[in-house]
Amino acid sequence: RMGLRQVQGLGREPVDAIVAERQRNGPFTSLADFSRRLHLHQNQRNALSRADVFACFDLHRRQSQWQISALEPQSPLLPDRDDLNDDVVLEPASQVTDVIADYQHTGLSLRQHPMALIRERTLFSSCQRAADLPKIDNGRFIRIAGLVTCRQRPGTASGVLFLTLEDETGNSNIVVWSSVQQRCREAILAGKLLIIKGNVQRSDPAPRDHEQSLPPVIHVVALHIEDATSELSLAVSSHDFH
Repeated sequence: RMGLRQVQGLGREPVDAIVAERQRNGPFTSLADFSRRLHLHQNQRNALSRADVFACFDLHRRQSQWQISALEPQSPLLPDRDDLNDDVVLEPASQVTDVIADYQHTGLSLRQHPMALIRERTLFSSCQRAADLPKIDNGRFIRIAGLVTCRQRPGTASGVLFLTLEDETGNSNIVVWSSVQQRCREAILAGKLLIIKGNVQRSDPAPRDHEQSLPPVIHVVALHIEDATSELSLAVSSHDFH
């Protein structure tokens, strides 16, 4: 499940109204039932439809958008419609299109991770995954790709930038020295999907008395950064902390 607060362009007021109505009178049973019990603005209904909220009524995103477009503005002269189905059946979007739409309208996807959809492309054929890093020797040169979920430049780090990349297996931590930042500035600032070429930096903490061995701390020290966002056009917001 995913909270309604993730729906971009919806706002707090309609979310509170949806929750309150559901608590008072029980779950919604159909798109028509939803529209009858909640008189939302068309743009609010569209935001919900684009976010694929109405999948709970066995409607895929395109079908719900088609049916929601049949709703007329509320009027005392027009009765609420009990059936929004006009027997027009639309083909569902491809999985890639649905994943992209998820990121555009909610910032994440409960379907496949975008990297899983493009992993077999030639550009990523030699890229390691986050789950592979514990098996790779310290100092080894690798390529790794993922979505940028975090950029950090702590004041105590002497200008070093830390990136977090996310792929279908987990997160990887990237260290970017100042010289690489200058050389790859455009990719770092604009890229949402990056390919990192660099060396594995592995540290195995020594266990204290009567403690089990701690997992290794693994970073990839970037030597070159390439922007591969064009391979999968996403509206993915990174979480930047300066």
